[in-house]
Amino acid sequence: MNKITLNFYSITSNFNDVLFKLCNKVVNAEESLYVNFDKPDTKNNMDKFLWVSKKNSFIPHKTYGEKIYNKDKIILFDGCYKKLHRIDRFNTLLISPCVKIKKFEIFKKFLIFSYKKHDLFNSKIKNDISKNNFIVNWYEEFSPFKWKKT
Repeated sequence: MNKITLNFYSITSNFNDVLFKLCNKVVNAEESLYVNFDKPDTKNNMDKFLWVSKKNSFIPHKTYGEKIYNKDKIILFDGCYKKLHRIDRFNTLLISPCVKIKKFEIFKKFLIFSYKKHDLFNSKIKNDISKNNFIVNWYEEFSPFKWKKT
């Protein structure tokens, strides 16, 4: 069985801006991902942000429940990821800072974001996760959109 990869990102930039940059890379790569939000309002606000935030630029994406085509690479949803009808080519789940997750399963790769000021990725969490059978990476944003592995 393949190990699940967990990438933890401690961010100082606004998550909307981080997600915009990341989604822009996904659109131009051979990747597909789900983006998990805690509630419909948060998801809907991000949906609007990705369509109109940058002048002359937008990030093509869908929200869960819309018809998904082969060209679609990003799906926004809210609630528990275990309730998703997952599409096989979508192997990555991005967890926004507002979401709490208790178990890592179903997906091959998780991108978990939290604001540095909330200190959620403390040493106890790191030790607990490291004891499990995951591939774990920790990243800290040291300047806007610049990361260092910790």
